[in-house]
Amino acid sequence: MISRNTISQSVKYGLHFVGIWPDTPLSGLRKVLWMVSTVFCQIYQYKYMITHFESDGFIETIYTLSITVAYTLLIGKLVVAWMNHGVLREIISTMEEDCAKYAAFDRNNVISKTADLSFRLTSTIPALFMVSVSCNAVGALAVSQSNDSSARQFLMNMDLPFDTNQSPTYELVVAAQIIFQVMSGFTFSMISSCLVMTILHAGCVIDILCYIITHISYQDERQFRFVAMRHQEIIQFTQRIERMFTYIALGQLLTNTLIICCLGFLMITALQIENGLPLILKSSVYYVAICMDIFVYCFAGEYLNTKSKLIVDAIYESSWYDLQSTTSRRLVLFILKSQKGLPLTFGKFSSLSLQSFANIMKASASYMSVLLAMS
Repeated sequence: MISRNTISQSVKYGLHFVGIWPDTPLSGLRKVLWMVSTVFCQIYQYKYMITHFESDGFIETIYTLSITVAYTLLIGKLVVAWMNHGVLREIISTMEEDCAKYAAFDRNNVISKTADLSFRLTSTIPALFMVSVSCNAVGALAVSQSNDSSARQFLMNMDLPFDTNQSPTYELVVAAQIIFQVMSGFTFSMISSCLVMTILHAGCVIDILCYIITHISYQDERQFRFVAMRHQEIIQFTQRIERMFTYIALGQLLTNTLIICCLGFLMITALQIENGLPLILKSSVYYVAICMDIFVYCFAGEYLNTKSKLIVDAIYESSWYDLQSTTSRRLVLFILKSQKGLPLTFGKFSSLSLQSFANIMKASASYMSVLLAMS
């Protein structure tokens, strides 16, 4: 059966897992468990960084920093998502209503195609993060096997308040870290997948609206009013997306620049040292996942702005030259509103775009050269 809903089931069940999806059973308990576990790990991660800052090598310090900052970003993402629970409810409700409302105009099965694409992309993003977690675990355990038994390697460097070098304590801690990393990687990717789902839905609705624009009679006041109302609804929908993700995107900007810089430094350094394969294994896929994560946010802004221009093109390609002057003036206002775009921003001060992604990569490369000089 062809799907008639752009809500991705992978995102739905993924956000149920962390208590973000509306009407999640025991959402309060899920939130408490997540905050307790993540804050617990963060305390002992930062404690390890402070106590081992001078004793650890420069490479190990940089790697620990890249992992620790990522979990700090995860906490920020969860808090912002929980605070905007009502906004997400409105977004989901609008998506369901739009799919029912536009089904009669969907001559090219755009909704079904979008639903299929949304499910594929929102399933691929978590899969990449799971591969990253697996490579990190294999790399860390490979280092552990080559080290002395008195200094066993963990997946996440933590200064725990008990002896972790003896069995079975070490094995239990490693198992707990594996479970926590899998859960965190999955959650980290699900919030990005939610953004992908929403912007694909907005693009789907815009495509159908463009079809309506090219097939309506502008002499009919009701049809013109219908198009104007649908366009205003799209603007309001994208404003909700902006409210939901703008501060998450700001956190991405601040932390991913640092993480990409650290991981790039680690990969370059690993090529120059003996037995650098485990470090490359730990860093390379993690680097790809983090770059993809910030790319998703920048691409979302670029995608919506591009789709907004399609509305302008659809209006211009209509028979506007045969209309009365009063109707033509209203079309001009319609075009001007569409030309403003549907912007997404980093914390409301900088637009999300592919140019922003290029600037982030440039900044990371600049900081990376400083780290290479320091080493």
